[in-house]
Amino acid sequence: METFRHLIEVRWSDCDANQHVLHSTYAEFCTHTRIEWLRAHGFSFEQFQASAFGPVMFREWTEYYKELKMSERVTVEVRCAGLSHDGSRFRIRHDLYKEDGRLAAAHEVTGAWFDLKTRKLMVPPPELRAIFENLMKSDDFAEIPLKSA
Repeated sequence: METFRHLIEVRWSDCDANQHVLHSTYAEFCTHTRIEWLRAHGFSFEQFQASAFGPVMFREWTEYYKELKMSERVTVEVRCAGLSHDGSRFRIRHDLYKEDGRLAAAHEVTGAWFDLKTRKLMVPPPELRAIFENLMKSDDFAEIPLKSA
């Protein structure tokens, strides 16, 4: 099991009028990190396009602890907080750390895989499910139950 980490530098365009990172930018940092995590494990954006499916998000939340400012370097850490038995549903936790190691924010997404042809939820290919299963689990990891139709 691994915890994936990605380093991001805060840019001018990431900041708001209060001279700290804009609230929506935290979610963008996390999205970018998830894409890098999948790419680093052999599942690139091109594979999603070729297979005509992608993620759909049902819920996102962020809890803020410490201010982030321009030119700071932020480490985003990714862990699996939940997964259905077939891999079709997932919950991913991101912790965003300041350069000094203090936790700046926690961000979580809950989603599923969406078939772009049928416009329905789907089970991911085995290689993608394996990437999720190899990701370090959060302390509160729980299997996501599948809802009956």
